[in-house]
Amino acid sequence: MLLPAFILLTSITFATASHADYGYYPKGSNPTLYDSSEDSIVQLDETTFNDTVFCNADENCPSYVVEFYSDWCGHCRSYASLYKNLAKDLRGWSKVVKVAAINCADPFNENTCKANGILFFPYLKYFPRNSSDTFYGVKLRPYQSVAEMRDQITQVIMQDYAINHFEDWPTFDVLGDISTYGELWSGASESADHMAIVFESDPSAFVGAQLLLDLTKYNDKLLARRCLKGHPLVDALHITDFPTLAVFRRGDRTPVLVAELRRLLLSELEEFLHATDEETKNPSFAIGKNKTNSCFENPEKCKPLYYVSETDMLKAMRYSLFREVARNGGPLVGANLSALYSFVDILANNFPTVTLDTTNNDTELPLSNSPRAVSVFAHMRDFLDAHGLEEALSVDDWQSEFVRAEEQFENPFPISADWDHCKGSTPQYRGYTCGLWTTFHALTVSAYKTGQNDLTFRPLPILQSIRDYVLSFFGCEHCRKHFQKMTTRTFKMEAQVRTTEDTYLYLWRAHNIVNARLKGRDTEDPKFLKYQFPPMFLCPDCQDGNGRMNNAEVQSYVLEYYSRIRPVRNGTTTA
Repeated sequence: MLLPAFILLTSITFATASHADYGYYPKGSNPTLYDSSEDSIVQLDETTFNDTVFCNADENCPSYVVEFYSDWCGHCRSYASLYKNLAKDLRGWSKVVKVAAINCADPFNENTCKANGILFFPYLKYFPRNSSDTFYGVKLRPYQSVAEMRDQITQVIMQDYAINHFEDWPTFDVLGDISTYGELWSGASESADHMAIVFESDPSAFVGAQLLLDLTKYNDKLLARRCLKGHPLVDALHITDFPTLAVFRRGDRTPVLVAELRRLLLSELEEFLHATDEETKNPSFAIGKNKTNSCFENPEKCKPLYYVSETDMLKAMRYSLFREVARNGGPLVGANLSALYSFVDILANNFPTVTLDTTNNDTELPLSNSPRAVSVFAHMRDFLDAHGLEEALSVDDWQSEFVRAEEQFENPFPISADWDHCKGSTPQYRGYTCGLWTTFHALTVSAYKTGQNDLTFRPLPILQSIRDYVLSFFGCEHCRKHFQKMTTRTFKMEAQVRTTEDTYLYLWRAHNIVNARLKGRDTEDPKFLKYQFPPMFLCPDCQDGNGRMNNAEVQSYVLEYYSRIRPVRNGTTTA
């Protein structure tokens, strides 16, 4: 920002109110990516979204930038830091625009996210002042810098102003012809005793508009204007460099301050550097997030943390098929409908229903809920088969049939249970994506074990089905694009899958590629680091001292790991 930050008081909105503001704690059961007490973000939910964003009855309401996100989405978690900084940067603009967010992963907010047609996460929209419907929302790009986001938001605000000319917003119109000094003060409030004019050479530049927005918190005592290079006032004040700021006191014809904006910024930078020099003499270092643990020093302590959980897989599949498939509210049609059919067919045929009892010669024991879940999957496949893949299917019909199938087969999905192995050290880590990857691995292992002695078995279809499903329904757009690039170009599935063992080894290698890319990122859980799986503390013989994998040992370990599944019992997972 061009001016020092304004110290703001946080207004707390009671949970019973239908209007949300800074400090409001959203309703729902899922964790949020933002802190209501610390972040300058208005957190919205199903009960507050409409009355807050569509506040057309209140002429003093601001416009809103809203992030529709999912708490499990890796890119949303990574983007949250930038969004917090953006909100802090724009806090002084709150009379014009407020930065808000809503968690679409929370079932409580499902209808609002559907109504807004959210296709992926994070999804940003600008709602002009006095919007009355989702139709007015303008899609924004989630740029990777605060500066780019600030310019984009400035642009849509100026477009909003060009249509509506709100009297209590900054006057973004450039200064026109004037014949008297008094005309400069046209539109100023009686309490305004100073006027700031930003002189610019380019009418499409955002610097002047952003300075006017910075100054809105002072609009009761300061009038702010824009003026272009060719205006007579430029010659009268002998301004030769742009942008330049001139400040007048009411009644004075001569400005009390004329300064090039870059000089103001240089002065602030020099003050900062001087302060930094002082700090260097007596340094104090902040301690970052500790991403080390003692797994290699004490493997017996970490081994119990790693296992495949029936709870995690069932929770992930229920959320994916019931929530993700229906996310944007549009009909299922064409490639999406075909991808859904193929995936539920694979679930019906390959979702594991037994676990290995390693204490009793690897005897197979039935899992508690999964056989009934497979019946649900088979029912939904047959439902799609009967409906046909040539005709569009509404998401309401899909969800209604899914609920009927759940009830028919005695609700096999442990909806109320917490994540098990996939539970992160804090709610912002792991969860759904961990459960999804676990399920994909378990499906490929199960398919391999079923088809290894079948001469007609082909490994590619199950992997292609998983890929098509991810590309059709996985909500994190950034993650989906990376997955698409990896499986179709950099580690092309069709080129890598040659043997029956590749049914499960391809995803093992692909997952390690993802782990290598994400290692050290903010999304990495300090309790579950992005190791190359399996790490040596789990399988000492699977890697040598240089990190090279022993393929024979890996194959044996991966097959056993994804076959040894902890079952659900009475709503919890048994040890």
